[in-house]
Amino acid sequence: MSCRLFCILLIAILGFASSCVTTYNMSSIQVEILKPGFVTMPENVDTIAIFKRDLFQSDTIVFRYSDGDNKKMLTDKLISYRDLSNKCVDALADFLNTEGYFQKVINYKDSMNHLFSGSDSLIYYPELHKKSGADAFIFLDFFLLKDHLSNNIGYFSDNRIIEQFPEFRRSSRLETVNANLLWTVSFKSDTSVYLVRQPDDLYYGNAVYPELFGNDLNHRLLLNNASEYLGKAFGAKLIPTWLKVERRYYRSRNVNMLQAEKLCLNGEYLKAAEIYNRETKNKNRNIAAKSRYNMALLCEMEGKPDAAIDWAVLSYSAYKQNNEAHKFNCQQYINIIATRKKEIERLGKQVREKSGVM
Repeated sequence: MSCRLFCILLIAILGFASSCVTTYNMSSIQVEILKPGFVTMPENVDTIAIFKRDLFQSDTIVFRYSDGDNKKMLTDKLISYRDLSNKCVDALADFLNTEGYFQKVINYKDSMNHLFSGSDSLIYYPELHKKSGADAFIFLDFFLLKDHLSNNIGYFSDNRIIEQFPEFRRSSRLETVNANLLWTVSFKSDTSVYLVRQPDDLYYGNAVYPELFGNDLNHRLLLNNASEYLGKAFGAKLIPTWLKVERRYYRSRNVNMLQAEKLCLNGEYLKAAEIYNRETKNKNRNIAAKSRYNMALLCEMEGKPDAAIDWAVLSYSAYKQNNEAHKFNCQQYINIIATRKKEIERLGKQVREKSGVM
């Protein structure tokens, strides 16, 4: 091998190694952010009523589920769609009561279904608002769960599920609940009616929820758990809600960077920002690039998306050598912050002082 060819290969290997080091130098931190609801409600919505309307009569369906190993359908007559869907609206009502976004939450469950027969499915919403005194209605119109059991990890063809939940490898029994829900939302001061689909795939394994496996009774508990989760999940999409999300940041063996990381993990963001800000001027361009990226994260956490984007842009090309992995990290984070900026703008129209959500 010629000396020139060897040098070219060496440079390529070093470049690849540099890219890997950049990626492996990243870690993640959990932060709480306020996510907006999917719709901005009128300000005068104080009382909300919840109905399990069941327009498509899913209550009449016998619950059947798939035995994934034997590939046959089983029936459990002791599982009632009516009970599961009512648990779903109960969970939604409990969630909205706990959040305190509305002054009053009324849970009618399916007690008013005699008013919503098939012939009356196209109800006159303004008249119903007037008679009930509610400012907003939420109807659960369709509720269907498809249940699959498996004793074989190979039942999951998507390996990403196993990568995301490695504990499933230790599970001898797995269950997938495919959910399909349809909600209708109506506001007194709005002539529009909002139809919201809620498809979801819930994965259970006995290494994750051992108390939900072993017999038919536990299987019913698992389905109750799924129904309650779906109600809470819809509530979290309906109103501004605090959620935990993961954000990535750069690590370094630099003494100052280690100190800043420790402060950041302890929630002392302003003190961490003081150190990172100084390190953005470090003569070592790699440390400066990492510090600028981390400053973008801290700016986002302080509710300053424009400043966060500025820091991420400054970090983009700050590495001493061209580093595609770092550029990808910066571009990906800029996209996240741009989305977050739009969410903050929507929150400005949704947050209520009286709700305690600030």
